[in-house]
Amino acid sequence: MTTRKSISFSEISSAIEKIAADIAANHSGTETLVLAAIANGGIALSELLRARLLESHGLQTHSATIDISFHRDDIGVNPISKEVESTSLVQNPEDATIILTDDVIFSGRSARAALSELHALGRPRKVELAVLVDRGNRCLPIEPNFRGISETTSIDEKVKVHLSPKNPEKSHVDIISP
Repeated sequence: MTTRKSISFSEISSAIEKIAADIAANHSGTETLVLAAIANGGIALSELLRARLLESHGLQTHSATIDISFHRDDIGVNPISKEVESTSLVQNPEDATIILTDDVIFSGRSARAALSELHALGRPRKVELAVLVDRGNRCLPIEPNFRGISETTSIDEKVKVHLSPKNPEKSHVDIISP
């Protein structure tokens, strides 16, 4: 395995600002806006976005975590990890605009599973999707509303995202080829 490409903190920071600016432009008047992290990959992105939305755009958001473990269509191949964050949604989803956040979108299956988990809790006013890296190769008709980086990859490549909300300058993304 070799690293085909590394994406630096400065590019990641610019991508997060782009996503935050787009969210702020589309939701400045939204009453109840929730950033719902798809566990586990979306948690750090959600924290960084929430801070950027408040600091740079004055936009207050609520936070949530969505556990997709029991809605995955590949549970037989990829068993549930022991490091699962349980679903935590403080707001009533029916009163909220929810932005699902994830570090990478690939096939679209994680987003589909997150929608299933979310709809098991209620029917949100609106649901959107924000991702840091869109790597293409979709298997489902799911597209992010907000994307920071578009990086076309082959199906056999891996995208490893390392986000550090406490030390953002240590954040990086690696595209790994077999």
